[in-house]
Amino acid sequence: MDHDHSAGNITAQPAAKPLPTLSKSLRRIHLTIILVTLIFSGTSLSLLSVLALRNYAENNSELLAATISYSAREAVVTGDGEAARAVLQSIGAKTQFSQARIFDASHRLLASWSAPRDGQRHPFSELGSHWLFPKPFQIPILQNGKEVGQIWLTGDGCRVIHYLGQALTWLGCSMLLSAMLAFYLSRRMHAGILRALQNIACVAHEVRKRRAFSLRVPSSSIAELNKLSGDFNSLLDELAEWQRHLQSENDTLSHQARHDALTGLPNRTTFEQELQAQLSNPLTADRVAVLFIDGDRFKEINDRYGHAAGDRVLAATAQRLRGRLRKGDLVARLGGDEFAVLLTAIDSGEQAGRVAQDVMEAMREPILLDEGTPITQSLSVGIALAKNHYTGEATIAQADAAMYHIKALGGGWYFSPALWSQRQAKASLACEEA
Repeated sequence: MDHDHSAGNITAQPAAKPLPTLSKSLRRIHLTIILVTLIFSGTSLSLLSVLALRNYAENNSELLAATISYSAREAVVTGDGEAARAVLQSIGAKTQFSQARIFDASHRLLASWSAPRDGQRHPFSELGSHWLFPKPFQIPILQNGKEVGQIWLTGDGCRVIHYLGQALTWLGCSMLLSAMLAFYLSRRMHAGILRALQNIACVAHEVRKRRAFSLRVPSSSIAELNKLSGDFNSLLDELAEWQRHLQSENDTLSHQARHDALTGLPNRTTFEQELQAQLSNPLTADRVAVLFIDGDRFKEINDRYGHAAGDRVLAATAQRLRGRLRKGDLVARLGGDEFAVLLTAIDSGEQAGRVAQDVMEAMREPILLDEGTPITQSLSVGIALAKNHYTGEATIAQADAAMYHIKALGGGWYFSPALWSQRQAKASLACEEA
């Protein structure tokens, strides 16, 4: 019950969130950089533009006030209000200010002028004018260094706001084009980086999946990635050389595991595997014969001349056996002075007997030891046809039995008794070679 209760409380683990691709990560980073740059640059340039235009508007208003002061000096001295008003109207028509007033030395209003309003002004213009010109400019009217009056002038922010709007529009368009260009260039840079990394990733994948060490990463136009590609290719060269070395060692070990170190012939395991393969094939199973070969008096050679001489005799025997067999036949050393021959495409026992006779003929010539001593090595050969037995082990056993039979009689070659009928067995068809 406790086990069931605990199992019921197990909660499923949430699936792992897929990682973003490098392309998405780079695109997100560059978009963030572009947006932050645009916001910071746009804000800074906009504030700078507004402050510059405000300073320009103040200087312009101050210059207009000085111009009016100079032009209306005579009218103020004479107290001619009409002339002073004409001066304001004339200058106001050519320039841009909102309102102007002229006071005499007693601070009495002598003349005033206000700019005509064309339709209803936008509240933003009113707000801009109030921010640009919070109070009127006051300029004294001097005559021979003596103040004879004052000019009060309030600037008009409509034109400044208009200029500011144009400047901000141009700035916005320029920044938008800059952002588009930056985005385009970043995409090109991304493409170069991703192409180089994808080449490395593809080659690494093929090497891991197919051991394709011959593949190489193409060069890149980016220095760091090009160096990475070169280092990766150098690593592939080392891996390819390492693989060739391992393959060579594996081939050597495989050859050593399947062949006899002294004679270079296949060993017992290889012989039995090849025999089983021939017997498993219905096309070849009935045309296989085994020759079991043993050297006569080989122990005497070892005892009299030493093991080095015995090895020399074994190597020479292996060479002569291999030289007398057909291309498709297999000769192997089973151990000691025992050899075995696998004959294929054998249609009759007589054909196998001729091969055995030929093998024994090859040993008639003496074998010369290193010091020149001649040694004659004779063989005893037992023959068994595979079609008369059920398995490869049985065929080898029958050939072995035939070899021991003829060896006991003094040497030669002999067929396995299973080949013959009872009458033929009694006839003792043994061929003994001197």
